Amino acid sequence: MENDVEFGLVEAGGYLKRKESDAIPIGLKIGSTRTVLVMPNYEGTLDIVRTLTCVARYRDLFTGKLATKFGDEAAEEYADSVYFMFRAGLPQDEDSVKLAAQFIEYLVYKYNIPENSYVTLAHPAVENDRGRKNLKEIISGMSIGRAGRQAWSEAFCGAIPAFDGLDAIKKTFMSVNMGSTTLEISAFRNGEPVHTVTLGTISGNIVDRKIRLGVQNETQGIVNIDLNTARKYKEEFANFIEYKPVYDSVHIHDRGQYGFKIEKSIMKPVEEYVNNVIEAIMENFFPQLAQDHYQTYKRVLSEPIILTGGMACIPGLKERVEMLLSDELEQKVTVISSDRPDLAPAIGAYRISEYTLNYRD
Repeated sequence: MENDVEFGLVEAGGYLKRKESDAIPIGLKIGSTRTVLVMPNYEGTLDIVRTLTCVARYRDLFTGKLATKFGDEAAEEYADSVYFMFRAGLPQDEDSVKLAAQFIEYLVYKYNIPENSYVTLAHPAVENDRGRKNLKEIISGMSIGRAGRQAWSEAFCGAIPAFDGLDAIKKTFMSVNMGSTTLEISAFRNGEPVHTVTLGTISGNIVDRKIRLGVQNETQGIVNIDLNTARKYKEEFANFIEYKPVYDSVHIHDRGQYGFKIEKSIMKPVEEYVNNVIEAIMENFFPQLAQDHYQTYKRVLSEPIILTGGMACIPGLKERVEMLLSDELEQKVTVISSDRPDLAPAIGAYRISEYTLNYRD
């Protein structure tokens, strides 16, 4: 993972220190499940914050007033009622916009993000005018980003760390963003999207729901896990290289402590997901790209295909996609990703902010 920061640094006592007068670059990705924040620290490396994009409302027992908790703390304490503001993509109503703004200010306060900063936001595909309007409102209302703010496609930002520097801006390539709420397949040429297909029917959240149902079926209805637990099972145990059955236990009424084994409930939904991704690329994306932009279509097949997003973190998934795509196309294709595809959009957004500040200077 990249951790060298070159902008606005001066030598001081053997350590790289940032001058206080400099605006600092910020990369921010607010995902449907997780938010990732990237910014430099005073030692010349990157601080990366990763938290759940959620809020919990509860009534304070002492004041009687409604109070809120955000992020991981909210999910841990109020798993049964926690609300993910971006679960359906960009906020579509005023209440969600307000909660998203409060969530950003929570991050600003908790992690002491300076106002004197340049913020690049990596956002999911925007498919309607309401989403675009709300995105602009959220960005314009941030207390940070006094030096500037901009928004770029999450699929593009996520591809940047897989290349050297900002080479992605100079290339023609294909990016597959394997997110929690959507599958976003895009072809980019010199930083501009040429063709994009977004599908809400293929997502990490659907995998989580299938895992939840699978565990219930595999234990004959005895064990019922929530979606957060299903997601944790997926993130911790799904593995195309070496999957091992999962053993867990739960306290059941009238049974006491009940131990159970999960053999198929995790990998079966993940394998179905990968097969659906391949089908979407072959049937929904490539035909239209070839029809409208034939030269771009030929070019993306000769360049590495980038995987980004949380689902791309599953060990062996990248290799499985490469094998299946090569078989379908009857030609060898290369599929790559950064070391941490789940962090890649925020790191890519950070690089854009860093480059913009350097360019200004």
